[in-house]
Amino acid sequence: MWFFEGMLSLSPVNSVLGVLFFVVGLSLVFMMLAMIVSQKSRYESDKMISFECGFDPLSSSRIPFSLRFFLLALLFLVFDLEMILLFPYVISVGSCYLSVGISAKFWGFIFLMILVGGLFHELNEGTLDWEMDD
Repeated sequence: MWFFEGMLSLSPVNSVLGVLFFVVGLSLVFMMLAMIVSQKSRYESDKMISFECGFDPLSSSRIPFSLRFFLLALLFLVFDLEMILLFPYVISVGSCYLSVGISAKFWGFIFLMILVGGLFHELNEGTLDWEMDD
């Protein structure tokens, strides 16, 4: 029925090795193609210096940076993780609202209140205000 049915019969080990060699060979071809196409000939002094968040990489690394920037970055990570936890809950409650138990709705509400409470605390503390302290 199939064209290749009687011509080639491979054992499972040989078929896995064949796929492995194909994937490795294909990735090597793509890496060589990327090296050929890339623009490595354009070495300029400004492009060779690493860029570290606006700081001069050739100066001392002990220069203090803004604590407000650090706190804002931590806040972003915390709220980002909370949003990652919140999206599956919203999807599950939205798709099957009646079958979700009252306990799951209660804990989802508590989670949202903690999130909103933390946001109001940060607003009240002034972490999110970017006015200059002259």
